Amino acid sequence: MASFKAIIVMLIFSGVVAFGMNAAGLDATHHDPMSALVGAVVLLLALIVNVTLYLKIAGETPFKWFHN
Repeated sequence: MASFKAIIVMLIFSGVVAFGMNAAGLDATHHDPMSALVGAVVLLLALIVNVTLYLKIAGETPFKWFHN
């Protein structure tokens, strides 16, 4: 259950990041090298935050695909 909570929180955070990038116009300026670099850094930081969120919420329990 903790894994599902973590996944939901990660989805919400990713949606907020995607909305923020869209609102900032980073999706339309991929031809500009500086904007592309900023977008890449934002996506990398979002990935790091998502992994940290998952580990903080789900803890050491792995996600189980099938129940035995």
